[in-house]
Amino acid sequence: MFWAQILVGSLSLMMIHRLTSGGWGEIIAPVTEPSAAAIPLLLLLAVPIFVAIPALYPWAQRPLTVKPDVLSLYLNRPAFVVRSLVALAGWSALAFFLPRAAGGRGQLLAALGLAFHAVIISSVSIDWYLSIEAPFTSSSFGASVAITSLVAALAWATMWMPAPDDEPAIGDVGALLLATILGITYIDFMAVLVIWYGDLPREEAWFVARSHLPWTALAGAAFALGSLIPTLVLLQSRVRNQRRPLRVVGIITLVGIAANDAYLIAPARGVAALPSALLAVIGMGLIIISVTSFLARSGAPRLFAWGPSDVR
Repeated sequence: MFWAQILVGSLSLMMIHRLTSGGWGEIIAPVTEPSAAAIPLLLLLAVPIFVAIPALYPWAQRPLTVKPDVLSLYLNRPAFVVRSLVALAGWSALAFFLPRAAGGRGQLLAALGLAFHAVIISSVSIDWYLSIEAPFTSSSFGASVAITSLVAALAWATMWMPAPDDEPAIGDVGALLLATILGITYIDFMAVLVIWYGDLPREEAWFVARSHLPWTALAGAAFALGSLIPTLVLLQSRVRNQRRPLRVVGIITLVGIAANDAYLIAPARGVAALPSALLAVIGMGLIIISVTSFLARSGAPRLFAWGPSDVR
């Protein structure tokens, strides 16, 4: 889930930039384009999840806590695999065709792609995250995952973008990172507030299960590293407009996102899941970084045919 957010978020940034333009998209393109092009790799990395569905997801054992019609029509193994494949294949197709579509065709593709993304992310985010600990529902969770993926992709781009230190568009990237972090902080806070003060026992039980160590520590790390510290630092214009301090903020933010993913997923399997999850994140990261580096060096089709100075 951690790496999927970075890759899919990179594709989202490409589609947004195709519709809005601006120097910010040009200077991060050397990072976002290879990252988006690596999305088909997620199809391979998802195979172990498909194989292990009976062990990972409680609805696969048809528990009494899930309504029979939900199990027969939605939460079942074939439907889960089909929805996941539709999402991954759709994102892969967009990542392939968008850099090759120019002018109005590219803008139309980006618009349709964002509409597809908005629909499919609401479905698969609940499948991949929330259904691992059914029953728990949240109408804002899809939006939360979508915005978190933008934060992750922007943070990833700040680490690797090859822009010179005096590039003015760096400040735009920093401002976008700040705006998306504020957005996800607001959405997640309101979700917790509504659920807690709505006194909904089924949803509250999800939080109560995370009310002890190490989950409280992960929640604190996710908030501090993924929201509080980046926000306070990015409010300073000298940080937003300089590549090196922005890179540090990107690293801190990604650690916070990883802690948040662990907080969402690991409690269903206990503390013992954390070491193996860490190894998986590192192992998949090495594979994905190698693939994206190869794609960047191979001269894959570029979305832009102009330089930052032309955009300005």
